Amino acid sequence: MDEKDLATQPEEAGQDPRLPGPHEDPRRQEGVEAEKAEGPLAPHPQGERLSQPPPAAGGKLLSLKGDRAFQRLRQGRMGRGRFLNVKWLPASELRVGIVVSKKVGKAVVRNRIKRRLREILRRLHLPKAHLLVIASPEAREATYAELFQDLIRALKKSGLIQ
Repeated sequence: MDEKDLATQPEEAGQDPRLPGPHEDPRRQEGVEAEKAEGPLAPHPQGERLSQPPPAAGGKLLSLKGDRAFQRLRQGRMGRGRFLNVKWLPASELRVGIVVSKKVGKAVVRNRIKRRLREILRRLHLPKAHLLVIASPEAREATYAELFQDLIRALKKSGLIQ
């Protein structure tokens, strides 16, 4: 590259050489402001309700931690459903463990079941307890509604809820 190819005049301040000016793009008009944002990133107007209400209980579930917590639940009260088994013990706070074994299916299937169960548990108003939810292999075919009903049934049989 020769020196004669380089611009001898510095660029004007405030002008970006990478963007075309309003006179260079026929679709762009000078002085037109950006249109109002639309879509999921647009801010919600004040007072407008969202299309879906947030979960009733909301918040993040606390997980059971450590092998001891799971071992203690062996002596807990048990309830069985068609797709799920639950065990629980009274505690000072609600902590949940979800077990989905490899017998249920591959990782995608197991993770889908765990996500559904976490969401169901978030929506329920459960008393303070350490709760273990164990999915059976039949849970792979269950819909969200079936898992919801089955968890309610198992929790009632165990005596955690009325």
